[in-house]
Amino acid sequence: MTTLIPQIDHVVITVSDQLDEANAQYQKLGFTTTPRGHHSLGTSNNLAIFTTTYLELLGFEPKNADKVDKSWRFADGLTGLVFKTKNANELYQHLVNNGIKVEGEGPRSFFRPVELNDGTKPEARFRTVRLDPAYTPNGQIFFCDQLTPELVWRKEWQAHPNGVININQVIIEAQNPHASIKLLENTFPSAKIIDIDGGVRLKADDKYIDYLTPSATERLFGASLSKANNDQDRKVALGLTTKSLAQTQQALEKGNIRFNLQNDKLIVPASETYGVVLIFSQL
Repeated sequence: MTTLIPQIDHVVITVSDQLDEANAQYQKLGFTTTPRGHHSLGTSNNLAIFTTTYLELLGFEPKNADKVDKSWRFADGLTGLVFKTKNANELYQHLVNNGIKVEGEGPRSFFRPVELNDGTKPEARFRTVRLDPAYTPNGQIFFCDQLTPELVWRKEWQAHPNGVININQVIIEAQNPHASIKLLENTFPSAKIIDIDGGVRLKADDKYIDYLTPSATERLFGASLSKANNDQDRKVALGLTTKSLAQTQQALEKGNIRFNLQNDKLIVPASETYGVVLIFSQL
């Protein structure tokens, strides 16, 4: 396999049994969300689709609570960082050969029907390779092989009232950023990693994955942060690129969403988003 290049596919925001409420809240935040999808694994979701990435609100409907694999259950918040792959089998073997612990004996396959505007419900199919959950106690890092991308990145779902067009940053709080980023450094040996104020950064195309100390995240976000449940690494903030901050602000005000303007960015506290600070910046 050629050298792995880090490319963000999507992020996962866990909302447990609050999918209806979370979906309504994200619409108030100015996102256009997809119709509810139901995975073959028991979970359900609503998505906000961007240019090359998407945001997934992942939870379960009460009737399916006992069907959901407990290893996929986490406290609410930004729990999943997902990278792209086009060959799950080859990727799995590559990671194993390079000493990266992965879950299971091979890629995991699943599907969900997708409700389209024409009334049809074709099946979106995926194969995933998840890094050993022991690496990330407060969430997960995995790869997704989108077998039917045409059922995900659809134009009718990519126009958002808040103007968002893509993800640009994921911020992970870590007691020791240099130690924690080793997982990604070992997974992507050719990736560019640099020191930044308060931590360390990995560049994934035109996007950033930052590991910052708790003091650094406190300095940046203060009371906007969610409360930590433990001292393990946790994903605390998500950066989003918008066509227009004025458009974003208008959408947030319309939804009665609290926000702060900070260094030419709009910051929405975790209390408004099911546990993740949202950072809107203009293209």
